[in-house]
Amino acid sequence: MAAPQIDQFTQALFGKVESVLILCAILILVVGIPLMWLRLKLERALTDVIRSARARRQTQKSAANTNLSETVPHCPVCNALMEKRLARRGVSAGSSFWGCTNYPKCRGTRAI
Repeated sequence: MAAPQIDQFTQALFGKVESVLILCAILILVVGIPLMWLRLKLERALTDVIRSARARRQTQKSAANTNLSETVPHCPVCNALMEKRLARRGVSAGSSFWGCTNYPKCRGTRAI
């Protein structure tokens, strides 16, 4: 007596589950695929924005480096480029000066 009722219940349950599965498959096709496409488009656009910003930043850096190389003096001793340094000791402690990039081999300095 219980077996026919269980069979009837499982058939009814599988009938409802089957319709839900079909509905989910249709929703994936109708909604999911366009959403994936939109996500890929947005990721590609974001990647393009990041790359263009990086390229702009690099061109600004290279422009700044060319301007900087024109104003950076050369060492009076070895003719290498100099860099700004900060005096830590002595009478001029805390003030900036130009120091040779070949330090400690070369101890050439210039006042700013």
